[in-house]
Amino acid sequence: MDVQKEIRTWLLQQREWFQETADRLINNGQLTVEDLSDLVALVKTPEGQKVTKHRTFASLMQPSLVVEELRLTRIEGVCGIENLGPRQPLDFGTGNLTVIYGHNGSGKSSYTRVLKKVSGKPRAVDLKANVFLQPPQERKCQIAYQLNGVTNTTEWHVGSAPIGELKAIDIFDSDEANHYLNAESAATYIPPIVGLFERLAAEIEKIRALLDAEQAKLISSLPTLPPVYQQCEIASTYKALSNATQTTLAAITNWTAEQEQQLKDLDERLKVQDPIALAKQKRATKAEVQQLITKLTQTSREYGIDNLEAIRTLRKLAIEKRNIAIEGGKVQASVLDGIGTPTWRAMWEAAREFSAIPYPNSQFPVTVDARCILCQQELTTEAQQRLTDFEKFVNTKLEGDAKTAETLYQSTLKQLSPAITEQQVHTLCTAAGLSDEWNNYLWKTWQHTSQSLLALQAHEHTQHAQPVEDQKENLANLVTYRDNLESQAIQHELDAQKFDWVKASNEKLGLEAKKWVAEQKGAIETEVERFKKHAAYDTWKGLAGSRSVSLKSAEITQKVVTEAYVARFNRELQSLGAPRIQVELVKTRTQNARVLHQLRLKGVQNDKPQNILSEGERRIISLAAFLADVSDKPGAAPFVFDDPISSLDNDFEWHVACRLVELAKNRQVLVLTHRLSLYGALEDAAKKAGEAWKDAHYLPMCIEAYAGIAGHPAAQDVWNANTKKANNILLTRLDAARKAGEAGGGGAYRALAQGVCSDFRKLVERSVEEDLLNKVVLRHRRSVTTDGRLSGVRQISVEDCKLIDDLMTKYSCYEHSQSTEVPIIIPEEPELRADIESLKTWRDNLKDRRDKSTI
Repeated sequence: MDVQKEIRTWLLQQREWFQETADRLINNGQLTVEDLSDLVALVKTPEGQKVTKHRTFASLMQPSLVVEELRLTRIEGVCGIENLGPRQPLDFGTGNLTVIYGHNGSGKSSYTRVLKKVSGKPRAVDLKANVFLQPPQERKCQIAYQLNGVTNTTEWHVGSAPIGELKAIDIFDSDEANHYLNAESAATYIPPIVGLFERLAAEIEKIRALLDAEQAKLISSLPTLPPVYQQCEIASTYKALSNATQTTLAAITNWTAEQEQQLKDLDERLKVQDPIALAKQKRATKAEVQQLITKLTQTSREYGIDNLEAIRTLRKLAIEKRNIAIEGGKVQASVLDGIGTPTWRAMWEAAREFSAIPYPNSQFPVTVDARCILCQQELTTEAQQRLTDFEKFVNTKLEGDAKTAETLYQSTLKQLSPAITEQQVHTLCTAAGLSDEWNNYLWKTWQHTSQSLLALQAHEHTQHAQPVEDQKENLANLVTYRDNLESQAIQHELDAQKFDWVKASNEKLGLEAKKWVAEQKGAIETEVERFKKHAAYDTWKGLAGSRSVSLKSAEITQKVVTEAYVARFNRELQSLGAPRIQVELVKTRTQNARVLHQLRLKGVQNDKPQNILSEGERRIISLAAFLADVSDKPGAAPFVFDDPISSLDNDFEWHVACRLVELAKNRQVLVLTHRLSLYGALEDAAKKAGEAWKDAHYLPMCIEAYAGIAGHPAAQDVWNANTKKANNILLTRLDAARKAGEAGGGGAYRALAQGVCSDFRKLVERSVEEDLLNKVVLRHRRSVTTDGRLSGVRQISVEDCKLIDDLMTKYSCYEHSQSTEVPIIIPEEPELRADIESLKTWRDNLKDRRDKSTI
């Protein structure tokens, strides 16, 4: 099945923000801080939460062609790390198989720990300094390596970051063996197509972490409910605002005037000493309020727009009637204008009143035998007619209508309430128990009516009278206040008979709590908004979960990784000679898109391999798991094995040696061991690969400890070269010892000759195996080789045995400790040379005899 197409199809089923995350990862390899910020913003939007189909994910279909080759060259300059202090570099040579032998404490594991640390292995332990020495000023080493043929040397300091280019190194030691045996582990190499899920899960976790961080900043600023209100009914609502509805929120944040009055009443009731007296006081105040209501009602009516318009109508009507009367008063007898005007009428009426004095018993106007009441001259006939006409005019209907209209207008003006002084307003408000706010308002109202009254009395000639504001709301409030006073008076009378102080106290506390909560309205609204944002972040974080990635990863990994991993493990068991061990590698679970595997006993559910298998079996299956994990990685990075055959028998040891040589055909393999048997098995396995390959790639080495300092590369030619070459090496070293003696005396000679004697003893031992017994039986080699060799053994003579026996006896003291009573004397140079030459001559003669016997 085309895995790339399956993944592409799955990605196109995801939300826009998820696809954008995957697309950036596929194209760029990693996400920047800006990328993560963009994606966090996108996941919050409706567009980012939609499933889209517009991407092609073209880069997903292109395989990676990068293949790198890495080789370790040497380790040098080790300072302050463990007990390492090599005098010269540990050089790994140019071949693919380097075998480093050393006794316990020689520094093998220390070198392994250094390599684990510099390559950033997850189970690398912290490197320590040599506790037997003074703390070092520096702790460092130099690592030389080749990457794709280019040589690099990096100085690495303890505590610094791993060397990035060395992370590809794979290392097997006891810690790794225990990990593969006991713990769940993810495959070390994940194909890029599957690794996408692991990286995608990691980036999604980062997005989720950023959302978490933003959500954490949504800190509540809601004030804490005072302890005194904790038991009130409203407390539970205040503490659970996240569940409050809009109706509930409106109810707890709304504080009405009625509630304020109720609180005030309860407070007063709880303080009062004489309820009856207070009831009388309330009713007295009520009476004052009623007086104020009456006066304000009257003012509102008299100076309201309707009444003002009515007065203006009356004024207009009076003016109109007067004008009509004046027009009608233009009699024939009149000489002057103005008959019928108010001034003329005033004069006429005054004349009527004065006429009663000189002519008390005559009807006005008196024209017979009378004088003019105004000028007191005798009345002519014309004057008599004029006075008579004037009186007729005054008594006509037009004049009566005008007078009636004017009288009605004037009486209406007189009925308007007189102005109230500021002091009177203050007295009214104080008596009614009203606040300064009421006092100020009412004073402005009556100031306004006073100005309107003056304007009306001046017939609005210079100033227009303005109506007062609508007083319905104010009057309603005053009526409510008046009625409350009556209710309070009734309540006080009831309290005089029976008063539940505890109930009233609880009611008052509940109202105080509600008032306090209402005063926090702004904070409550902010808190509710915070809850909404917090819930939104929960939703966004729910979208930014890696579960779907893990599920798909498990599905793909099952096909691409797990099945291949298990197959490799079974093949490794086969190649390591352990197919009969009843274990299997199984997938256990998926964590953050990484599929975890673990070793299990076949058919056993309740026990673990480490509890059942032998130590050797545990070692071989952990090695198989390690090799299955890392051997198929692309590229060619070094493998490092630190004592890989611990607790293994000869059969397993041989299979391991063969497998390591097989690995070395494709990449560098470093093997550190303290067992000469593995040392020999690796040499034999290398020979099986061909002498040419062995010469090009097989490099045996030895490291040793001296004076508490480990890791020294040791001289190894004598025990590593063939016996003929080793013989010549010893003769060369003897020449050097002789020259040293000639220059520095016997002590200088013996210092070098001691080592020659010791190595000569080892060479005699090797000569028994390789020359006398014709390599039929070799120490540390698992097989006995007879083909083509056994016939050479029959050439052994008594003299051969005696020579070897004599040399072994003579030189054992230089390899094994002796009694102090038997002093060890270093042979003089001629004697030592003769013995070495005798072994060389014997070897040559033995070879000649064997060669002749085959002719």
